Amino acid sequence: MPNLIDNFLLWLHNYKPKKSEKPPIDYTSQRKTAGDIIIGVLTEHFCVREGLLKFPKDALDDPSIQAAWHALCHYEADEDLRRRDISYANEQQELLELIAFTFKDGKELPQNIISAYEKYHSEVLIAPQKGWRAVFRKLTRFINI
Repeated sequence: MPNLIDNFLLWLHNYKPKKSEKPPIDYTSQRKTAGDIIIGVLTEHFCVREGLLKFPKDALDDPSIQAAWHALCHYEADEDLRRRDISYANEQQELLELIAFTFKDGKELPQNIISAYEKYHSEVLIAPQKGWRAVFRKLTRFINI
């Protein structure tokens, strides 16, 4: 009997519960939506601001979508620069086309593009989905928390 108790205590001491790993989230449909939005902006079906507002709100954790959102923000902010510098305008247009067509295949962006916009990721202003979280986030924008 003591041997049984010792074995049980040894087993209990060495027991490690299995970690339940969450399956990776599939952002394919959100990326395809973002690709459609970027193409819509590039073809002037709607303005950049409207495109930014249409970005998928349920993919805030995807670094590819965050980088694409920032690339579109830069596209809007650099309008004057694009008018003055044709080569810069072409580079920016090619980058957005690359992002859009990569997303149309449902793939994530290459790491170099994600890294280029990574310093801005904490500033993603895509509003979360509706609910208490959205209300709280909107209220804290006015308070420096």
